[in-house]
Amino acid sequence: MVKATQGTYNNTVPKAEMCMWEEQWLHCAAQLGQWDALVDFGKSIENYEILLDSLWKLPDWAYLKDHVIPKAQVEETPKLRLVQAYFALHDRNSGGVGDAENIVGKGVDLALEQWWQLPEMSVHARVPLLQQFQQLVEVQESARIHVDIANGNKVSGNAAVGAPGNRYADLKDILETWRLRTPNEWDSMPVWYDMLQWRNEMYNVVIEAFKDFATSNSPLHHLGFRDKAWNVNKLARIARKQELYDVCVQILEKMYGHSTMEVQEAFVKIREQAKAYLEMKGERASGLNLINSTNLEYFPDKIKAEIFRLKGDFHLKLNDTEGANIAYSNAITLFKNLPKGWISWGNYCDMAYQETQDEIWLEYAVSCFLQGIRFGVSNSRSHIARVLYLLSFDTANESVGRVFDKHLEQVPHWVWLSWIPQLLLSLQRTEAPHCKLVLLKIAAVFPQALYYWLRTYLLERRDAVNKSELGRLVLAQRMQQNASGVAGHGGGNLPSETHQGAQVGGASGTHDSGNPHGQESERSTAENNAHPGNDQSMHQSSSTINENTARQNGASLAMSAAGAFDAAKDIMEALRSKHNNLASELEVLLTEIGSRFVTLPEERLLAVVNALLHRCYKYPTATTAEVPQPLKKELSGVCRACFSADAVTKHVEFVKEYKQDFERHLDPESTTTFPATLAELTTRLKKWKNILQSNVEDRFPAVLRLEDESRVLRDFNVVDVEIPGQYFADQEVAPDHTVKLDRVGADVPIVRRHGSSFRRLTLIGSDGSQKHFIVQTSLTPNARSDERILQLFRVINHMFDKHKESRRRHIGIHTPIIIPVWSQVRMVEDDVMYNTFLEVYENHCARNDREADLPISHFKEQLNQAISGQVSAEAIGDLRLQAYSDITKTLVNDSIFSQYMYKTLMSGSHMWAFKKQFAVQLAVSSFMSFMLQIGGRSPNKVLFAKNTGKMFQTDFHPAYDANGMIEFNEPVPFRLTRNMQAFFSQFGVEGLLMSSICSAAQAVISSKQNDHLRYQLAMFFRDELLSWFGRRPLGMPIPPVGGIATLNSAELKDKVNSNVKDVIGRIRGIAPQYFSEEDENIVEPPQSVQRGVNELVEAALSPRNLCMMDPTWHPWF
Repeated sequence: MVKATQGTYNNTVPKAEMCMWEEQWLHCAAQLGQWDALVDFGKSIENYEILLDSLWKLPDWAYLKDHVIPKAQVEETPKLRLVQAYFALHDRNSGGVGDAENIVGKGVDLALEQWWQLPEMSVHARVPLLQQFQQLVEVQESARIHVDIANGNKVSGNAAVGAPGNRYADLKDILETWRLRTPNEWDSMPVWYDMLQWRNEMYNVVIEAFKDFATSNSPLHHLGFRDKAWNVNKLARIARKQELYDVCVQILEKMYGHSTMEVQEAFVKIREQAKAYLEMKGERASGLNLINSTNLEYFPDKIKAEIFRLKGDFHLKLNDTEGANIAYSNAITLFKNLPKGWISWGNYCDMAYQETQDEIWLEYAVSCFLQGIRFGVSNSRSHIARVLYLLSFDTANESVGRVFDKHLEQVPHWVWLSWIPQLLLSLQRTEAPHCKLVLLKIAAVFPQALYYWLRTYLLERRDAVNKSELGRLVLAQRMQQNASGVAGHGGGNLPSETHQGAQVGGASGTHDSGNPHGQESERSTAENNAHPGNDQSMHQSSSTINENTARQNGASLAMSAAGAFDAAKDIMEALRSKHNNLASELEVLLTEIGSRFVTLPEERLLAVVNALLHRCYKYPTATTAEVPQPLKKELSGVCRACFSADAVTKHVEFVKEYKQDFERHLDPESTTTFPATLAELTTRLKKWKNILQSNVEDRFPAVLRLEDESRVLRDFNVVDVEIPGQYFADQEVAPDHTVKLDRVGADVPIVRRHGSSFRRLTLIGSDGSQKHFIVQTSLTPNARSDERILQLFRVINHMFDKHKESRRRHIGIHTPIIIPVWSQVRMVEDDVMYNTFLEVYENHCARNDREADLPISHFKEQLNQAISGQVSAEAIGDLRLQAYSDITKTLVNDSIFSQYMYKTLMSGSHMWAFKKQFAVQLAVSSFMSFMLQIGGRSPNKVLFAKNTGKMFQTDFHPAYDANGMIEFNEPVPFRLTRNMQAFFSQFGVEGLLMSSICSAAQAVISSKQNDHLRYQLAMFFRDELLSWFGRRPLGMPIPPVGGIATLNSAELKDKVNSNVKDVIGRIRGIAPQYFSEEDENIVEPPQSVQRGVNELVEAALSPRNLCMMDPTWHPWF
């Protein structure tokens, strides 16, 4: 490095690249605390800036005084003033304190000058200045320490021995404040060095000042030793947290330099050193020797227990399982309230169970996990997922269930709040009795955390029971058995039952007459209308054995649905009995929202036409060919659904205006007027879309008045109803400290996005805050998957927060709140500044008077000959690429998004802040898309907030094949198209985007989070597959094995584990790998840590891959 800097290094490496390597080497050396190497390098090339930053940390004050400060000709910066102030205080001459204060004043002026030079929006650029301000303040406090010590020494002769009075009060306050005022854990190590190494100097001053007080004033004598030990241990802990284990050990061994240390700090030093050794493959034996050689006599039981726990961890790493078990047992014996001890022992027992399949280990594991959760640290709560997973796949002897019930009462109720959806879904499985107990406890203490989901689940279970005659018979039997119980309660729940029945009818009516929202519901509507005859013939031709199997499966499903309904009803009755007034108020709120803010018939018809148009674009048929038969069936189903007898009765004017013309143009039964080709059908659908869109926008106001839509909500005045969605954070929530609902906003805007219309409600809280929710109706069967994926994202956000690189980059997934209202209605948190990616393109087309669908039509026309079989399979790819290239050259340029944001945002600094945030949001969204293999990222499903850059993707959940495995058939791993690439530029893609994806992957797959991720994914896939198999017959033929009823626990467990394994494997493939010194030479030649992500980005940007995407995906935009 020295030769390269002096120009004597004979190599072909360009100077610019060598400068980059020098900068990186300096950065790494500072991170590793290699100040001696930096000093040698600075001396050899006479770089005084490096010497000023490094010499005082060795420390080498003499060389700094004689050779650097007199000669240094460096720019006047706050950092230079800091070093000068440090030296003035260290020199301790007659004017040292005064000189230091003058220098600090000049440093503050320089820092303020730099502060005002920065743009207003550059928040992150101000962070280094904030850190320098803190250092300047601490120099002032250091001067006060010198003054306090000097003043105290002057009066020490006049004070009574051992009675210091108020002397040194300022010093003590400052030292106490320093403990509380530390950098962030994710700040880089040089920031921590700058802060804590200077404090270390001041602690030496305090130790020197009070060295003679050992007998006269022992607390004062030990003051400096105590705080210096804390300081050193804190710096070592941060180094370990940032995975710099060698640095951690080096700090602990060299920085303290005294033989005496308080018992607590001595333990912290041993713990940090042991934890560092635990992660260093070649030092684990040394770590165990350190533990074994520790004298435990001076420590209290809690610390002894923690040392035994660490000993167990070492034995486990060294494959001594028996020794680990004994050590964990000793730890808990010494101190039973040790949460980390319980969790470590639980992990050991869980591992033993997986290896031996002995049920006793399973019982021990669950017992340990629940005890760890009971005594509580944040890491232990992540094991709730593991407990619920083991409970879901309990053994025939119910080993987990018995232990679960035994310890349930001791576990705090609030830890279950984020798992309410999983607990409700478990009511229809074998673990239902155990989960019901948990839900009953939540209903008693946190009713509003449970009510929305419980109510919707109750209605869905009733629908499931009523779907089959057998189910209705089972329910009737149950009701007869409970008749005496209901009479004994005086019929207290009958009004509730009647009310809920009315709601079910209302929701069903809305769905029947409403628009099926999106492609999935379109297909299911057509299939539901077209399948009865086929199903009947299939059953008639089946064998007697299959009929008996089907009856048994139907009975099993019906019994399960009826049992789940009964359990949910019991929980609801318990909630209502304890919180009757609150439940009534919530019922009124949800009933009004679910019935008063649904879409109108014209809006539903517009959404249907828009969905049908997209179906035409997606259909793999030449535009000149006849309309495919499945599409005709869908059109017939739509005509029957939209103009049903119910619609004729309820919406006379709508039917009168549209029915005749719509059926004449689009009903396949009108053979004389029905379009002959797919192109003609597409043209007619476009015409109808324009007519309906114009009518909807002209006839209905953009903003409705609440008093016109719902007088009940206008006059809604309650005390106890909370703003929904406050229980999602994994932390204790006091019900009396939550934000209450003050009122509903007077204006109800209508949000229109790509043919769909929603009402946006504003809920105003008691603290003045506002939350906006859009009311979505006619949901697809995948609606619950959206809630599950957001729950998973919240857990992953916690993992991002605990990892240095992801936290430093402020990586986090935007997770809006979803509140179910009915089975077909929900509220989704919305932002008034939301825009979809497709709206940007449509806005561009409208300004240029160009049809937005023109590229799609052009692409389809170019592929007509390929679809009709006139072109060989090899040439189809070239044909698609040619069509894609034509569109990018003539129809869609790559600057549309950049121009839109340039005109939308106020200034260049706003653009920079938005671009940085949007790049991080796109990166983490792309990472999740790849991790879970989520496709279908059409631009209409990508929402972003124009003021914050936050991104939210709708319909964001994986699809599954016939075997229950994640299915993904797209050639691109995620959406990163031309306009996005142009907006970020190459620097943004290779810098922000790729590094953020790498950091996200590394955060969730780190050694500390890997097991937690597996537990969370296992529960996610358990719920996903249960729900997916439940709705499977609607989307595909029932397999020969008989569908969901034959999906026993063993099969479900295998599918869950296979999916989890695949996801973990994908993340490992792109996450930067950490190599120890022993392993770093294994990979030859060395590969980029971003290699996996780089390949993904190249695949996403490849025109050859993009041209293979569906035209409705808009790969050219």
